[in-house]
Amino acid sequence: MTPESDPVDPIDQALAGLSGPAGLRLIATGDTPDDSTPWLAGATAEEARAWGGEAAQRSSAAPSPAVDLTRAEPALLPVALEGVLDQGYDGDVVVTAPTTAAPLLERAHAVSRAVRLTRRIVDARANQCPPPRFAEVAEALARTHGLGYRLSGPDRLRDLGMGGILAIGTGSTEPALMVELWSTPGRTPGDTPAPGSVALIGKGVTFDSGGLSLKPPAAQVGMHTDKAGAATVLGALSALAALDVPVPVHAVLPVVENLPGPGAVRPGDVVTTRNGLGVEIVDTDFEGRVIMADALAWAAEHRPRAVLDIATLTYQATIALGPSIGALIARDRALGAQVLAAAERSGEPLWGLPWAPRYADQVRSSAPGATVRNHPGTDTGRALTAALFLGAFVPEDLPWVHLDVAGPAVSGSGADARATGFGVRTLVELLRTWEPAR
Repeated sequence: MTPESDPVDPIDQALAGLSGPAGLRLIATGDTPDDSTPWLAGATAEEARAWGGEAAQRSSAAPSPAVDLTRAEPALLPVALEGVLDQGYDGDVVVTAPTTAAPLLERAHAVSRAVRLTRRIVDARANQCPPPRFAEVAEALARTHGLGYRLSGPDRLRDLGMGGILAIGTGSTEPALMVELWSTPGRTPGDTPAPGSVALIGKGVTFDSGGLSLKPPAAQVGMHTDKAGAATVLGALSALAALDVPVPVHAVLPVVENLPGPGAVRPGDVVTTRNGLGVEIVDTDFEGRVIMADALAWAAEHRPRAVLDIATLTYQATIALGPSIGALIARDRALGAQVLAAAERSGEPLWGLPWAPRYADQVRSSAPGATVRNHPGTDTGRALTAALFLGAFVPEDLPWVHLDVAGPAVSGSGADARATGFGVRTLVELLRTWEPAR
């Protein structure tokens, strides 16, 4: 095989994407005349991004691609610029825009690079991005942006009492890991996350066969995308660092491969998690919530100001909302409203489902040594009971929101599944505009 025909490693692409392509070249023309009618007036952010992408596509046939945004609604300029950037041109696209667009272009670049980074990580196949390779990407991102970084392997996870992460990873020869990154704006990150950080937890299952509760073969195709939650947090962190967002952040990413190997956890096994709760693993294909339990409990110990998790967790969120809308379940209503507002401004559709403690008995376990179980024992309401399970690992005095993005994190299915980067923009917008009163 000649060097020219060597396949491109998607993880190398992801690492190269930390700096990003040339993207847009801005030509400032002065402010839009007061008597003009803005383009996109009354549009949503989602519509404005689509408009920017369509405008870029229309211009792509020209020798020098160019897009005119001089009359765009000012509040929608960033997402319109993101739409242009999302077309992925290798060279420059000339954008004519008001002088006020210069700082917005910087923001659009950072967000679009972050979305591309997330897509490349999620689209990498299981053999291209096993847990140790995922950790390498996270470490490279930390070096690039001056973030704190810590990697916990099986020995440390055992010392920390993280039986959930260890149990799900025991069926694979790849090690179960917990990746942590943190930012401390205004000073060096130090050896540990700062109290008062916003904690972000992302599900990182690099391949999900279902374990001993084995998925049918057709359902396993595309399961390399089950790391989308963790990849979304990585992407968001890269943008936050590039934009010098002043809110400290602590990311906790449990990363495992869920396989039915000789040491695999069995249906009915009981494991002890970081906060001391025993978990009955009724179904090994309900693995995401089990690894996130340890991560949530660990993040809570660092005294964050708020906790937000994101995961491709349940198919029932997709049944409820379709493939393009993410589910939000907020135990803290004020934080939930803040996340929904950030999602709307960033053009990512989220919809609130209820925090439903009336179903709490469905996640209680009667197994010896267990308090909760990872399967509700019913076919309905599983997105809600998944959130109830996770809530057992977040102290009630902490503001906490859960995002289930099983639908919008990926477009298509099976071999045609492609990552979208959904969630990156919402997280960046949330933290970029964080309300100090929270």
